[in-house]
Amino acid sequence: MVTKSLLLLAALWTTIVNAETMEETIKRNPPRNISISHGSLGEYTLSWEGNCTCTEGIEYQLEYTYLDSKDNEMEMYYLQENQKVLDLELHRGLQARVRLTYGDNPGITSNWTERTFDLSGELFASVDNLICIFYGKLYMNCSWDVTEHASEGAQFNLSYRERNPSEVYNCTDYLVDGGRNIGCVNHKYRLGEATETIICISEVNKKDKLPYCRIVKPGSFYKLDSPMNVTINKSTDEVEWTLPKFGLNIICYNFQLNITNLNDRNSKLENVTTTNHFISRDHTKKYSVHVRVVVNDNCLESSIWSDWSKPLIIEGESEDGRVHEEL
Repeated sequence: MVTKSLLLLAALWTTIVNAETMEETIKRNPPRNISISHGSLGEYTLSWEGNCTCTEGIEYQLEYTYLDSKDNEMEMYYLQENQKVLDLELHRGLQARVRLTYGDNPGITSNWTERTFDLSGELFASVDNLICIFYGKLYMNCSWDVTEHASEGAQFNLSYRERNPSEVYNCTDYLVDGGRNIGCVNHKYRLGEATETIICISEVNKKDKLPYCRIVKPGSFYKLDSPMNVTINKSTDEVEWTLPKFGLNIICYNFQLNITNLNDRNSKLENVTTTNHFISRDHTKKYSVHVRVVVNDNCLESSIWSDWSKPLIIEGESEDGRVHEEL
């Protein structure tokens, strides 16, 4: 019995010693030399040197944020390999850090190894302020500014992809100013299942320059076509309308009605979430009603309203119920 107790104590002591040894080993051997390399169209690999011979239960904790991030919130990953492939907007600059961790024990970690990537704008295609809007039946319009770093004959192409770097699509119709591409217009956007798209501007014949890339959520910049077939049931004052068909299966909308009294030009806006709405009006007055639509925040976080629908004109009626004649 005594022998068994001694064996248990010895095993416990060995476990404690091994744990302490692992902690010391991890703390003495943080990762080293964080580096970054460009792969294809906005895809980068963050890598570092592992400085610890320990293997079992070991993971790397990688965190990064953009230098212009307003909240400095870090993206975080736990990895068994000493690298991570990421889609990045590297022109914004990057603050990255990595450390060793041990299992589920938050107290056993190495010190952070950090590096800042604040690259000169001259290393990227000479553009800025890339903005894209998706609308209608999944068409895309993009525009960008050419910076002062651009050479006189600089030319630019737009390409985009989702998660797979091998499936790259190119703009086919450009907006041109002074012989230089400054926008991509009416492009039939190829939407897959991914919620994010990497859109990049590359400088033609400048292989030494990195592409200028934005990671966008098409739904956040989605502009629907205007509502159609706006009608009113004059006995109930219920206004109804329909939506054109388009390529996304979305059921979350916000609508806005602009109701104008054409006799005194007073207008009011009313917000609804259905394709019908009962309005309040003076039946002796003449009104116009316009409707527009935006994708609801709960679906795609869009903030871009459609254009207003064609006006619905509601003629006023006299007290005997006859419609007023136009003068």
